[in-house]
Amino acid sequence: MIESKNDTSKNLEKALQVLKQAQQRVANEKKKQNEKKRKAENHHKYIMGGIIEKYFPDCYRYDEGEL
Repeated sequence: MIESKNDTSKNLEKALQVLKQAQQRVANEKKKQNEKKRKAENHHKYIMGGIIEKYFPDCYRYDEGEL
């Protein structure tokens, strides 16, 4: 009887460890997806900012009085 309780606790510990590892992998994947999304959004902002500055310079530059 005592051995079966130890086996159960060992199996439970292993299962909890596997669960923690899986949660960490999920968190890492979410982080990677957010980084990719943020990188794409920033790239778009930089490109659009350059286009606006090039073709519409009056809209892009502000006087200090306007701020």
